[in-house]
Amino acid sequence: QYELGMKGHQNKGDWQITWFDITRPAVSDAPSTCDPTSQTPSCTRQIDGNAHHQGLEMNGRTTAISQWNLGGGYTWLNAKREGSSVMPDINGQRPINVPSYILKGLAEYRYSSVPGLRTGLRVSREGERNVTELGEVKLPAWTTWGASMHYDTKVQNVASTWSLVIDNLTDKQYWRESPKQFGHYYLYPGAPRTIHATVQ
Repeated sequence: QYELGMKGHQNKGDWQITWFDITRPAVSDAPSTCDPTSQTPSCTRQIDGNAHHQGLEMNGRTTAISQWNLGGGYTWLNAKREGSSVMPDINGQRPINVPSYILKGLAEYRYSSVPGLRTGLRVSREGERNVTELGEVKLPAWTTWGASMHYDTKVQNVASTWSLVIDNLTDKQYWRESPKQFGHYYLYPGAPRTIHATVQ
């Protein structure tokens, strides 16, 4: 793994940018020993070449705009399979379940009229990913939104934060990931709209 990064910090914000190059062993199920139609499939898993990931990750945040707290991040991924002998056709293809990019953003507002109260809106987007080795089936890119409200106060002189958070605000239906194991392909759905209430 190789990584090179820079970061900066100021009174009202900071930023970071990182380039990375990661090579790690990949595994495949030997076709001659794996029959997914069997009631009790038996597969031989073996090291089969590498998954090579290169990419750029950027993050930043600022509080320089009045009562706003703004932040975001972007990750670009160039990933491919290399050196496979079990399935030579997948060499050069994007590995299963690896998105092409990840994008996240946050906007939070602090209310001067109600000290300690802040509300926020979050967005998360992930690019498409391969379900099958050759990319005949793909999961489409998806975007979800989230909303939050926090109130910072003191209870008997102890600092506390009361929070109400809504994940997947629009109740979007989407597939969040697509792993493969023992000759079977899996699709995991994203969580529906979920509300959390916490006190810390």
